[in-house]
Amino acid sequence: MMMFMELAGVTSFDEIYAGSLAVRIARTKAEVEAAQKLRYRIFYEEMGGSPTEEMRKVKSDFDIFDDYCDHLLVLDYDMPAPREQVVGTYRLLRRSIARNIGRFYSESEFDVSAIKNEAGEILELGRSCVDAGYRNRAVMQLLWRGIAAYITQHDITLMFGCASFFGINVQEHALPLSYLYHYHTAPEAIRAVALPEEYVEMNLMPKECIDRKEAFAALPALVKGYLRLGSHIGQGAVIDRQCNTIDVGIVVKTALVTGKYAQRYSTPAAKKIAMPCSVYSHAP
Repeated sequence: MMMFMELAGVTSFDEIYAGSLAVRIARTKAEVEAAQKLRYRIFYEEMGGSPTEEMRKVKSDFDIFDDYCDHLLVLDYDMPAPREQVVGTYRLLRRSIARNIGRFYSESEFDVSAIKNEAGEILELGRSCVDAGYRNRAVMQLLWRGIAAYITQHDITLMFGCASFFGINVQEHALPLSYLYHYHTAPEAIRAVALPEEYVEMNLMPKECIDRKEAFAALPALVKGYLRLGSHIGQGAVIDRQCNTIDVGIVVKTALVTGKYAQRYSTPAAKKIAMPCSVYSHAP
């Protein structure tokens, strides 16, 4: 099992509420473990991924990066604590913290050299999931309110990571993958590129054969959300056999997020910075 390293001086924005739901950064080991349990239920029990034997024994999704990331949580305070409260999560890894481990999680699939050349603080997003009973617009907006507060707090200029298509049959996703290739490829200066040994071609259909409305409808909800934020897509996809997914690279300038969403999603409380009682460093 993993170990948690307490980070001195870490700050977090105040909780942001929407009815019985709230979003904030995990404050305790138990909360991080609850997020890992949620990830396991979704990635392996629901989506048919292949956990390691150690993961299977404890029914928890974890890796070395969890010790270095902040874990953004959506909690339902109408549910009993601690595990049942965590109904959504995102894993957040800043460049300034990634230096402690020597790489980003995405670098096992993508060459992100161009992104790392970007000046200022950058943020990797990963391991996003929401409990099946909470997959609605309100919960996704709450997650983005939390991310908007986080990027403001840490003065982040660019975000990146991976988004996934369920299932590893590339031809089943030919339409949406081709749509992303033709209409949303990132500028070369900030483009993630699938590693040569992992590279899966996304240009599977001619541009003139693509029905854009149909293609957009076929995208996973998370990818749609990223595109609405003004995100761009990397070059080449990657098959993740452990999680039973096809992954694409995502990159977005946070100025687009703050310009479109910070005023809409942020609250005065989101802009306050408060020291949690107990903070654990955790990754994508």
